[in-house]
Amino acid sequence: MSTPSLLETQAREGTGSRVSRRERAAGRIPVNVYGHGQGNVARTVDAHALSLAFATTSQVFTLGIDGQQESCLVKEVQYDTYGQHVLHVDFTRIDLSEEVHVEVKLEFRGDPVGVNAGGTQIIHHPALAVKCRADSIPDVLVVDVSGIEIGHGIHANEVALPAGVTLDEDEMAGEEQVVGVVPPRVEEPAESEEGEEGAEGEAAEAKKDEESGDGEEKKDDGEG
Repeated sequence: MSTPSLLETQAREGTGSRVSRRERAAGRIPVNVYGHGQGNVARTVDAHALSLAFATTSQVFTLGIDGQQESCLVKEVQYDTYGQHVLHVDFTRIDLSEEVHVEVKLEFRGDPVGVNAGGTQIIHHPALAVKCRADSIPDVLVVDVSGIEIGHGIHANEVALPAGVTLDEDEMAGEEQVVGVVPPRVEEPAESEEGEEGAEGEAAEAKKDEESGDGEEKKDDGEG
């Protein structure tokens, strides 16, 4: 786990979308801090500082609040429509020695042998639900996918975890596949479609000839 980034906060006057838009226009991101038996507080953090902090830390931060430093866990991040800019962050206070339930990003490395054989790699879960102390949250979990063959995959309980980190099976079953390789898609030969069209065409021609023949017979009967 990387060292928690320190983010200084400022008081936020008022709440609501209008206040939030004004804060963002001024280069500050609205945040809420709550938990541990203390009252909820509405604060703001510098947008640039938050962006830099998210580049190195994704879970635990140290927030400066009225001269005090508090360890906080990110609970929810709201982004804009395009997922590029942070609009709002919810933090919950924590004790770094307590157990927390979090999701840790999975980093898939290697080229699966199944993909080299024509299969397609499918990522079912980009992150893994785990339990661990707040001061031991991994920044990322590396998964070697090079050995995956077609029709096979890696399950949640097969991902290597650091000491003190365990799978949170209340959130993710151990047998759940996080990544796999599926067989190549089989497309129907083009000639089969042409064959069907040809058969339909021949049937139409036969029907046309049959109708034409009936007409001539009726005409002959009339002349007789």
